[in-house]
Amino acid sequence: MKRKIHKHDLLPVLLVLLIMLPFTATAAEPAPGDHRFYREDKSEIEAFPPSIFPHWVHRINYRCDACHDNLFEMKYSATPITMDLMKEGKVCGACHNGKAAFASSFQTCIRCHTSVVE
Repeated sequence: MKRKIHKHDLLPVLLVLLIMLPFTATAAEPAPGDHRFYREDKSEIEAFPPSIFPHWVHRINYRCDACHDNLFEMKYSATPITMDLMKEGKVCGACHNGKAAFASSFQTCIRCHTSVVE
């Protein structure tokens, strides 16, 4: 006997699709509302993939003004981010110093510089 599908049976499937939607974008530039930022600065070390910033992970713990506009401008890619600036305690290095958050070091490269499937 065939079971009749009700619209409430589709809710879990719809929720999974909505959760996965931001992770399926393949464009180098994030789609509107996609707060995973990708750096493609080729002047840095060529061997590393571009760094990825998981905006939502930071937003869970911090308000917008924790970073904007003191460390970063409120415009996509408007603030240059380099390892030299991070070592000076600027941009990401203001928190990623080993005290407030994990330090940016050779041992932690892959926490930000991860491969992205395009």
